[in-house]
Amino acid sequence: MKPIAHIRTDLPQKFGIPRNSFLAPHLQGRIVFEPEFALNSAVAGLDGFSHAWLLWEFENGTPGGTAQDIAADAATDDKSGTNTKWSPTVRPPRLGGSERMGVFATRSPFRPNPIGLTCVKIDHVELTDDGPIIHVLGADLRDGTPIFDIKPYIPFADCHPDTTGGFIDQAPWHELDVDFPETLQAHIEGDKLEGLVEVLRQDPRRAGSKHDPSHVYHLAFAAHDIAFTVDGDALHVVEVASA
Repeated sequence: MKPIAHIRTDLPQKFGIPRNSFLAPHLQGRIVFEPEFALNSAVAGLDGFSHAWLLWEFENGTPGGTAQDIAADAATDDKSGTNTKWSPTVRPPRLGGSERMGVFATRSPFRPNPIGLTCVKIDHVELTDDGPIIHVLGADLRDGTPIFDIKPYIPFADCHPDTTGGFIDQAPWHELDVDFPETLQAHIEGDKLEGLVEVLRQDPRRAGSKHDPSHVYHLAFAAHDIAFTVDGDALHVVEVASA
């Protein structure tokens, strides 16, 4: 099995990637096909669907979170990462990183087969001389993630209103309040700002770890280094620099 495409997103590192799709519904992505599959005819009819399923491969590289990580990432073309270890139990971030659940009851990337499944919103399908580009919103994928298949979301088959969410239902996610000064917002392209704020609101830090409110974290986003601190429920953006 080989990738049919790769997705281009504004998040080149593991640090900051939403823990599920649609937690950052305005986060932009572009699915660019490999030459063998870059046929406009292969996506005929897809623009009639609002959402699609992506089957992809986890690539767990450097966790990120420091300025050094961002500089190292920018200096290398190797985005492959590693995924050689898995465990029958994992600590879901939704439970604060303290309780263990079976890996098959979670969406942990550390699985026997590093396969991910994501639902995304189709913004539009662009047809070019080099093949189609699918513009999507809400993806929880790192830049360069290989895509192995794309299937349309079919409401009558895929939507189940009577579902239950197991331990997730008992552990609602708590979002942060984001303090992002307008002078710093001005460094971000206007159509990317909302997606960035949504990413920050989800708290990119590792769940369950002790955090110093004076510690400065660094998020790589759209060729920028977003520096921020977190004090309680408030995230403060303190600097935006070119990565």
